[in-house]
Parts: sequence; C-alpha cells; structure tokens
Amino acid sequence: MEEGVGAFEDFFSEQMRDELMQLAHSYPMQKSVEVDWEKFSRSNEEQALSLLETPDEATRSAEEAVKRICQSLRPSEGKFEPHVRFYNLPSSSEVAVQFLGAEHLNRLSRVDGVVRWINQISPLMKTATWECVHCTTTMKTESDKANIKPPSLCKCGHKDFRLVEESSEFINVQKAQLQESVEKLRGNAPAADIELWMEDDLTNTIMPGEKVVVTGILRLRQMRDKAGKRSGVYAKFLDVKHMLKQEQEFEELHITKEEEKEILRLSKDPRLFEKIVQSIAPNISGYTEMKQAIALQLFGGTPGKVLPDGRKLRSDIHLLLIGDPGCLVGDERVALGNGALVKMQDFGERHLQQISEQVLTGQGYARDTATVFHRYENQPIMEIVTESGKSIKGTYNHPLLVVRGMKREWKRLDEIKEGDRLAVTTKIPCTITAPIPTDWQPLPRRLGPRSKAVLPQKLDKELAALLGYIAGDGWVTRTCVAFDVNSEEEDLIPVLCAVAENKFGIAPKIRREHRPAGRTQRRASYKRAPGKKPINVVEIYSVDVAHSLLFLRQKRVPDLVMRSGNAVAAEFLAWLFEADGCVFGKGRGRRAVQLKSSEIEMLRDVQTLLLRFGIHSRIVGNNLGIKRAESIRKFAEKIGFRSAKKKARLAGLVASVKNLHHECGGQRSERVVLVRAAGFADVFDIEIPKGHRFITNGVVSHNTGKSATLQYVSNLAPKSVYVSGASSSGVGLTASAEKEKDGEGWILKAGAMVLANGGLALIDEFDKMGDEDRGALHEAMEQQRISIAKAGIVTQFQSRTSVLAAANPKAGFFDPTTPIPMQFNIQPALVSRFDLIFAIRDELDESRDRRVAGHILAGHKLAGEKAEPPEDSPLKPSINTELLRKYIAYARRNHFPALSDDAIAKIENFYVEMRRAGKGQGTVAITPRNVEAAVRLAEASARMRLGDTVDAGDADRAIGLMDFFMRAVYTDKETGGLDSYMVSVGDTKKHQTQKMDRIKTVLNLIYELERETDLVEKAELESRARELGIDKITAEKIIDDLKRGGDLYEPKAGFVKSARRKE
Repeated sequence: MEEGVGAFEDFFSEQMRDELMQLAHSYPMQKSVEVDWEKFSRSNEEQALSLLETPDEATRSAEEAVKRICQSLRPSEGKFEPHVRFYNLPSSSEVAVQFLGAEHLNRLSRVDGVVRWINQISPLMKTATWECVHCTTTMKTESDKANIKPPSLCKCGHKDFRLVEESSEFINVQKAQLQESVEKLRGNAPAADIELWMEDDLTNTIMPGEKVVVTGILRLRQMRDKAGKRSGVYAKFLDVKHMLKQEQEFEELHITKEEEKEILRLSKDPRLFEKIVQSIAPNISGYTEMKQAIALQLFGGTPGKVLPDGRKLRSDIHLLLIGDPGCLVGDERVALGNGALVKMQDFGERHLQQISEQVLTGQGYARDTATVFHRYENQPIMEIVTESGKSIKGTYNHPLLVVRGMKREWKRLDEIKEGDRLAVTTKIPCTITAPIPTDWQPLPRRLGPRSKAVLPQKLDKELAALLGYIAGDGWVTRTCVAFDVNSEEEDLIPVLCAVAENKFGIAPKIRREHRPAGRTQRRASYKRAPGKKPINVVEIYSVDVAHSLLFLRQKRVPDLVMRSGNAVAAEFLAWLFEADGCVFGKGRGRRAVQLKSSEIEMLRDVQTLLLRFGIHSRIVGNNLGIKRAESIRKFAEKIGFRSAKKKARLAGLVASVKNLHHECGGQRSERVVLVRAAGFADVFDIEIPKGHRFITNGVVSHNTGKSATLQYVSNLAPKSVYVSGASSSGVGLTASAEKEKDGEGWILKAGAMVLANGGLALIDEFDKMGDEDRGALHEAMEQQRISIAKAGIVTQFQSRTSVLAAANPKAGFFDPTTPIPMQFNIQPALVSRFDLIFAIRDELDESRDRRVAGHILAGHKLAGEKAEPPEDSPLKPSINTELLRKYIAYARRNHFPALSDDAIAKIENFYVEMRRAGKGQGTVAITPRNVEAAVRLAEASARMRLGDTVDAGDADRAIGLMDFFMRAVYTDKETGGLDSYMVSVGDTKKHQTQKMDRIKTVLNLIYELERETDLVEKAELESRARELGIDKITAEKIIDDLKRGGDLYEPKAGFVKSARRKE
C-alpha cells in the first residue's frame, strides 16, 4: 500500500496542489477532491489501470496521500476524512445499465441514466464499536454496508460481544434507483435499472428525473425472505464514488462531424418540411395535418422564455388524437381466462355494455379482464392469413403483434405486409373441468303424442363423441339426425348407437345403401349402384333431437364444445377425425394426420381447438394437416382415433416419427401469406384496460387502434416515454412520495412526465384515466413542474415535457350529428391544455379509399417481391429514421429562434380577424391560449429549418394548422360559426348563455316568491318556472345546481330558501 500512496502523493503534489489547498481550508464544507482519471493516467498509467481493477485499495491509498499532503496545509488539527472521487473513466469501463453483471463486480465502472426514485437520508454505521461482555474490552470493526460483523475473538478468549452504538461512527447514506436513459430505449423496450448507494457529501445532490453519469463499484448484498431470514439470492447495487449531472439535452445522441454536415445540408433543402412530414409513419396514408403537427411537436418551441412578471412560458407542444378503436368481426374466437374459446360477438349484446370477463393475454397463463363490449355496424374490413392458415378479419386500424427478430411491435392491419411475422400462441391453457349446460328444451306441442326423446342437460364426453361424428359425417333435417359409417369401420356402429340411445332415449335405425361415385351426403336414399361399397346409414328420428342439434348444420365446431374442458374437446375431436380424418405414413414429408372439410371455418375452429393440447396444424386448401413429430405424438396421446383400423395406422405413424426432431417450445411467430380487403361487416371489440392484449384464433391481438401511431412516434423521438392511461395513475404519470417497503421512511418517485423531461410523453388510452388522475396532469402540462407536499416533504420536479395523447370518443365512435368536443370523455379544463386536437375518423370517401388502398397494396406488392421501394415512393421515408432523430436532437440542442416583427404581425392579424368573425356570430372563435399555441408552432417551424428567427413563413405554417384544427373542432353545427367554448367549457356559448339566463330566471322567481313567504315551495317554484318556458326537469336540475353551489338551501323537505340576499 505504501508504494501506491507514494505514487498518488507524487501526482497530487505536482498536478493538484491548488485543489488540495482548497480542500484543506474548506473541510468539512467541502469533503471531496475530484480527480480526472485520464489526467492521472498520463502521469502513472500502471497505477491508473490498477485503480480500475482494485478500486477499494487504490482509493484508500489516494485518500491517505491526500491526508499526508494536507497535514501541513490545514489550519486546525480536527478530524480530517477526505474522499477522492475519480471520474472520466476510459470507454472500456463504460457499461450500459442492463449489462452490469458478474464481470464488473468490485471493479470501477461508469454508467449513465435517469434517476427514477430517491429515498430519505439514513445513518449507516461505518465503524462499529464492540464491548466484550466478559472483560469489557472494546474493539472496532468496519461495516461492509450490507452487514455489521462483530470481532471473531476477544483477547480474553471469548466470542460474546455487545454493540455499543453510542461509541460507533455513523455516516449519512441515501439510496436511489438509476434507470437506463430514455434516449437509449426504443418503443416499449423495458428499461433496465440499478440501485445506487450514496454516502456522505454525495447525499441530497440529485433529484428524481435528473440525468447523471455515475462512477461506482458494483457490489452484492444478500436478500432476505419474508420471514427475515437470509436467502441464497443476492441483489446488486452500485456503490457511488462520483456523480455528474448532465445538463444539456440529448447528450446521449452522439453526432459525428459527417452527420453534422449532412444535417446542415438537409436544413437547406427547400422541401425539408415535406420530407420530415413524409418520414413520419410513411406506411400510414393520409392524415397530413396530423403528421405536420407531430413533426412540429418533435422540435418544440423556444424554451427558457420568462415574462417581466417572472412567469415562465411553456415551450412544449401538446397534441390530442381522438379516434375510433380497432375491431374484429364477430366470428373470431377469443381465448377466455379458463381456456374457453368464445366468439367476439358473444361477449355482450349492446354497444358499450359493461362486462367482466377474464381473457388470456398470450403470455403463458397470464390473464386480464375485459370490461366493456363495443359493437359497430357495417364497417370496412380486411383479412390477414398466416402460413399455417390462421385468419384474422377486422377493421383496417386493428393492431396485431408483429415480430421482427428480437423486437415486437403493434401494427395496424393495413400496415401489415406479406412476409411480416405475427406473434402466435403455441398453447391455450385450459382449466375447465365441469360439464357445460346444453339448455336444450323440447318443442312445445298442441297436437299429437308427446315426444319420447330425452334431451341431455349437460355436455359430457359421450355426447361430445356423438356430436363430433355427426359434425364430420352427418346431417340434420327437421325431423331426423343421421350419419354415415362405411363398411370398413362398422365396429363404430354399436358404440355410436349405444351413445345415442343412452343420451336421447331413442334406438337409432340402421340401413345400408349404395351411392353413386363422388356422392357423399346424405340426405335422401339413393338407388343401389352395383359394384360400389355399401354405406351404413344410422338415423335418429325425433323432432326434439333434430331441433336441439340444428347448430350442426353450420359445419363449425359447436360453441358448447369450444366452452368445454379438454376431456370433452378431445372426445369431440377424436370422433370428428374418425368421421372425416385419415392417417398418412408414406415417408419423409408425407407423414400426417389429416382432416378434410369443404368448410374452411370448420378447419380453423379445429386448428384453434388443437392449441388447447399444444398441437400445431396447417391448413392447405380443404385439408388440415398435423405433420410435426411432436404434434403427431401429442395427438396420439391426448386425442387419437376410435376405430381399430385408424388406431393401427396412427400407432404406425407414431412409431415412424419416434426418432425425428421434436420441436422445443413451439413456433411463436408465423409469416403472413395473404393480405386482402374483405368487404364490410359488423365488428366488435372488448376493452382490456391494463394489458390491452388477448388471443384471437391463436394470434396475439390488441384492443385499440391508435397505439400504432404513438409507438411509431416513440421510436422516432430522441427522448420519449410511452405509457397507458388505463394502467397509470396520476402519480404514476407525474410524481409521488411513497412509503418505503420496510416502512421506515419515504421515497420520492418520478413518474412518466418527469422521466420524459426535455422529451415526449406518449399517453395511450387517455380517456380511461379517472378525473382525479387526469387532474394531476394540469400543473405538469401548463406550468411544466410537479409539486409534492406529503409527509413533511415539500418539493418540485421539472416537467418540460410534450404530451402526445390518444383517446376514444365518449360513445366509442364519432356521432356525425354531435359537435366533436361534446364527444370527449375528458374534462374541458384539461382538453384546453392541448395546443391541437385531431379527430381521426374513418369516413367513407371513394377517392380517398382508392388512394389508401393503392398505398397499402403497393406496400404489399413490394414486400411480397422482397424489393426496396423506389426513391420517390411514398412508402419510403424521405429521411432515414436515425438521421432524423439526430436532426431533431441537433435542432433542439443548438437553435432557439426568436419572433420577428413580420411573424408577430401575422399572428396578431389572425387573432384579431378570428375574434372579429366570432363577435359577428355571437361566439368566441379564438382565445389567448390559441395565440400562445400558434407561437409555439411557429417557433418549432423555425427550429425545424435550424433558423434563429421566426419569419412570416413559419407564422403562416402555424396559422394554417391552427385554422385546420379550429374549423374541425370548434365548428358549431347549429350556427356554422367557430366557438372555442365547446373545448374550454364543454358546451357552445349559445347554450351557456341560455343556461345562465334560465338560472337567473329561477333565482329571480325565488327572490320574488320570498317577498310573499319566508320559504319557497318547490312545487310552486316549478309551476311558475313552467309559465316562463322552463320545464320541470330543467327547473329541478337548476335547483339542485344552485344548492350544490351554495346559492340555495333546503330548510325542510319540499321547500327552498336563498342563501344570499339579492343585491
């Protein structure tokens, strides 16, 4: 150690004499000296490298060297325990948070990220004092942060010690969580994190939401179980030795000299704005104004502006997208939480019906709850078909989960191309064991004898077997249920007849017939055809039985079977395959268990039901084949055949694939082979507030349609945080003070708005948040700060964050007869915080539909040919995504444009003209808040071209977007004028004026009646109000509102009295 101390003494004496003198005179106000590792490395490379490998020993040597040098410099002889904090480590020691592992233990590393939470300061025992209980000798031991260890043995030979806390030395310690920098994340990638331990003068130096570069030593601490006992699991933490705050935006994005030249060249392009807009979601056709607004939002206004009165002006742009949700056709099968497979249309009966149904999410046994049922009539739909034949039909904006290598992202149906891979489930777990009720009832009769048939009340394995065979080789008429059995499988006839008689109480009739070649069904008797094999026809004559089994005419797997457990489903499938299935064992590539059907939807039902048993199958034409070795083995083990002939063939097939490769884990994604328009149909959706995902026909599906736009922007923005309003509380979006797990203290935790500080917060399902949670966003969106006052903690967080929010209309879809703002399920006060609002409606327009269809089909053609789009194709981003991210970061980092006189004049004239137009129509067409929004948009336009001045062209661009937004959202359908009251108040100015007039009328009536009597009878008041044109319901509502507002009170039932004297 002495050699190391000497090396550090030489370095400090020669190159850091002034810093040590400052430390000596300022201690204990200043306790640390910061040392640049690169500078030290140039002085003593060997010792510098040793510092990285054995930082504890090297740091002790450095601190001892500082003590020795400062001995002669210190003015007093008091306690002197300085810290030496190294920073600027080499790139070899820089580690991403997610990669901190065993190879970094006890080594000096450098990581960067954003502070997620921080707790209160606690005392940590640095040096423990122990007293021997036998001889009272005192000894000291050093704490290792995680544990306090007593001495191993006293001088007297005993091992019993008592901890003397009052004589021990303590140091302040504080914990925090460092999360990977938001700039480094893409889309929904999870953020890695690491716990930080800060000591002494490093405590209380950072706040949640701040970006920091941390130099520290990775250590381990043993975890404890719920009983407080030590477990074999260890948690890692970073023992912080130095911390540096990052002040500049987007420091994580390194821009090379060549990239800077490309950025400057691009800024001179006269078509810059069009190119940037085209590069935002190029695979989505149309919505030009919305894309323009998003492009400006990414650049933002000029930050740091402060009015003379001290009020800070917001520079971030907030956008709200409201549109219809994506939906599926009614026949699509959704996997419930217990494994039942239910048609989408069967979740409810009416639009916006409240439901509570658990569904599987496609993540093993994970479940979530569907809460609301949606129904929309006659919507345009499209179909996606995968390589195995799985099919999904839904609206163009319905998202599915697309797999690209190790990444997964949601894409709308109209964004999915042939060749893309969809996430699929390999198994649908089922927990159903109880039989399902059939609810079969005999037909009512007035004439004739009573039916002798018995109708089973529950679907068991025996009944499922009969249904399976009839579904494959049977038919149902008005009076009869019948099925065929060929002469080679006559061993099945006694079994099926016994089931029929046992379940329905009717003995079937059996006859033999010959049929012409190619004729299979089955309804009438055919004349004998010499030379043909005879067919056995089994018939059950009963009107009640036939009526109960009419659903078998559809040639689909019955809903009763889809809702039943695996034992019943297996028996149904076994007999269905017995009727229309076969076994091939003709060598490589021709081994299969096959089911034939002319009804493709029957095959798809079977394909989905086979997933209950983890069996993979593929549909080609009219055939479903099970070809993979593992799936053949599972079919034989869990389903099988029932005739002796097919049992033997299946046993041979299983033996032939015994030594073949068995897939491990199953196929989790499938290639898309067909994308096509599918006409129009009624469509349905279910809301899943937390997970937003479920399994449909074996494919992982999403329950909202606007998420794709938000996720594309999250990948493009240099810094963004994506959250769902349905699963985030107000404090989860803003910030909170919460109790620690051990209950000893409080932690300050940053929410999404704080973590995205300086960037973009994307909030999906904005309308699903409660009013109280949305209220927490008011301060964050307008004042750009978040205040916390809880448990004695009073503080503020910075929240310079733009918000891009997506929501659904109040009724689930847009009503063309109702003004758009009246259809927002969001408080008007919060809606008014958004600079621009876009209503995304999928309206029927033939010319637009042709453009959209052409755009989509061109993309599918290119994808099918595996070709790159031409340079001038709208499908190809004009600017590479990575270059555009760096362009945005460069503009936000370096350019802060100011308004020119021309721009001021343009915006002023726009405001005055709009106010004048509104005055003529008796409305308020524009507000000062809209003017501030126009300024932000104009500044963003100037920033986009790397300008330092906002010119008239920038102002025109902002005015154009404001005009588009106001005419789309502010238009009053009654007057045809623009009325900002609809957003700021939630009603038109005309209606508000009428409402106020009615309130004044009722109040005046009360004052008038009070002159005649002390208490005003409500019935008399309502009668007098009716004479003045105010109906009873309106009068009652006004009275209730006045009571809530404190203007009236009810001294006794049926009477009211004014609470204020008339002035």
